[in-house]
Amino acid sequence: MMKIGYQGVPGSYSETALQEYKHAHKLQDVTAIGYSSFKALIDEIEDGHLDLIVIPVENSTTGLIARTVDLLRYRSLVAIDENYQSIQHYLWGLEKSEINTITEAYSHPEALSQCDTFFANHPHITAKAYEDTAKSAQFIAEEGSIHQAALASKRAGELYGLKQLAASVQTESMNTTRFYIMAPNEKVTLKGDILSLYIETKHESGALAKLLQVFTLFDCNMESLNARPIAGKPFTYGFFMEVDVSKSTVPFELLWQTLEQVSEHLQVLGRFDSALTNKKG
Repeated sequence: MMKIGYQGVPGSYSETALQEYKHAHKLQDVTAIGYSSFKALIDEIEDGHLDLIVIPVENSTTGLIARTVDLLRYRSLVAIDENYQSIQHYLWGLEKSEINTITEAYSHPEALSQCDTFFANHPHITAKAYEDTAKSAQFIAEEGSIHQAALASKRAGELYGLKQLAASVQTESMNTTRFYIMAPNEKVTLKGDILSLYIETKHESGALAKLLQVFTLFDCNMESLNARPIAGKPFTYGFFMEVDVSKSTVPFELLWQTLEQVSEHLQVLGRFDSALTNKKG
């Protein structure tokens, strides 16, 4: 039996991404296991209790999801695939609730930030941070107050028997979250056009420029570059980056050896074919 972990409860966007991956790869006999935190999720797969995990890494509205990707540093995990979820936030309440009776809307902070226009247009509703979108729907169902509502997916609201008060309230209509499907690195052979890396450069003048020149030299197209503070080293930064290596004609080992020469820490976070390219094809 394959065990796949995610953060949250049934109805969360992570669990939906998991189900899509399961069906796309025709996986049989799969147990989906929800965890209360991303750290617990990552610890469980590193301890050998899970085969795969699904974890959000980027949002089209708010960018890099730092609270998750920061946890991937110095870990023995790699992304073997990606999944994109259209994030459509619905406002859910009880059967007797109406939008004008709602004074508090609960959801994950990331979801709340994606609906700032809705809150600006409904000043009588206060945004309340909660640990998870689907859990906020579960919370509203259990609390039983007509003055409280949840921002969650359509699936989550229906799953917990709530009444839809408003649909697609996110500011960006094309709001999308990207998920990594990750496995222990010793159990997979990495391949694909997209290479995901975490790199800490030498603390010297021109260090980042030297790093980027390597990708130019090997004909790798930079897809994304994000700087994040390094714990315990104030005002020192590491870099999460993704590059398209599809046009590179040199052996991967040579690229890796060259990157090692301009890095103090070099970590593969994953390698896979772009899901967007696959959808276009």
